[in-house]
Amino acid sequence: MKPYYRACISFLLSACLFVLGHSVQAEARLTLPESISLAMKNNPAMQIAAANIEESKWSLKEAKAYNGVTFKYDFNYGRSDQAPSWYNNTTAQYPLPGVSFPAWSDTYTFYQHQFKLALPLYTGRKLESMADMAGRGQAAMEFAHNATKEQLALEVTTSYYNVLQALNLRNIARQAVDDFSGHLTNVQQQYDVGNVALSDVLQTEVRLANARNNLIKAQNAVKMARYKLNKVIGLNLTDDTELEDSVSHDPYTATLEDSLAEAFKSRPEIQQAKLKIAMAQDKIKIAQSDSLPAVGAFAVENISDTSPSTSKHNTDWTVGLNVSYDIFDNHITKNKVEQAKAGLTIATQQERQLEDAITLEVSNAFLNVKEAAERIKNNQVAVNQSEHDYAMAKERYFAGIGTNLDVMDAEVAMTQAKTNYVVAVYDYCNSIAQLKKAMGKIY
Repeated sequence: MKPYYRACISFLLSACLFVLGHSVQAEARLTLPESISLAMKNNPAMQIAAANIEESKWSLKEAKAYNGVTFKYDFNYGRSDQAPSWYNNTTAQYPLPGVSFPAWSDTYTFYQHQFKLALPLYTGRKLESMADMAGRGQAAMEFAHNATKEQLALEVTTSYYNVLQALNLRNIARQAVDDFSGHLTNVQQQYDVGNVALSDVLQTEVRLANARNNLIKAQNAVKMARYKLNKVIGLNLTDDTELEDSVSHDPYTATLEDSLAEAFKSRPEIQQAKLKIAMAQDKIKIAQSDSLPAVGAFAVENISDTSPSTSKHNTDWTVGLNVSYDIFDNHITKNKVEQAKAGLTIATQQERQLEDAITLEVSNAFLNVKEAAERIKNNQVAVNQSEHDYAMAKERYFAGIGTNLDVMDAEVAMTQAKTNYVVAVYDYCNSIAQLKKAMGKIY
């Protein structure tokens, strides 16, 4: 497992201490690496990828088997009103001392056993190319398996961070409700003694209702984020597992050029695309082999008789070579070759498309990392300033030199600043994960 999640340590730790101010609980929690391990074990996508590899292994064995000896048995059984070719219908034609043949009846039952050994000697490298293509197909499935791991690790990581983000945003929303509830109590007390107008009470109640509405949405967002994470890692949707929120930070210092170079070296899809090109070339060779002769060796033994029996078993054997060559096939082979060449063009252009897509994916993730890092710095300043402004607004209000609207606006601004900060922190973590996945280094 690549420890890429270290790229978020200080940002997330500071977010928890700065925004939430709670202590880390002592009980064990589910970590990100543990979540990814659960997904690798439980997610159906990994089972499918593993089955694809197993299927490709058997396909390779099948392709190799075509180039070996085969042993075949055939049995024919039936009735006929025609004498078999080997039966002497008239004994007078072939008088043999001590041997007589019964007269032929109108119908009879016949049977025939045939045993055949066959070995291909030359097929224009058709069988060899089929085995080569199957071997590359197996390798391609292994790279596809790695690509599935990378994609699943990214999905788990983003789902994991989305739960942590939702929890942080829920706590911010809960703090906003507490702030407005406390402020409403103070305003009500001031109103009861005639220091403030009724409008201050009403305005505060409206703001409190809005804050509670936001808290309801935040609580639901936590549940939805948990459901998605549980689904990805293979747990029950309603499981309420505690997640480890203590992660470290290591700023991303590599350049875009270095990131792109790493992606083209490590992405399994790149290797898959190259194998698909090689497999397309194998298809051309297979198609071209049909224009060449095919040579094989064979050995055949036949055992035949009838019922009623003729008292004569007919047994014969043959050993030899067979040569097959299509002198004219109405351009079938030519059409196959051209079709295979078109497939090679498709595979080559798909590789170019993939390279362009990877370049864009890495570039977007790289820029998102830089953007999120800048937003974190900016929002951290905004949180500090908003907290100070909120405290000053409350002091001015209760000193009689400020308005209730100033207090509520300051609280809303502080809540928004904290929200922006948390979103920026987790955007940074998700962007790091996306960049690592784009480089083929997340798992």
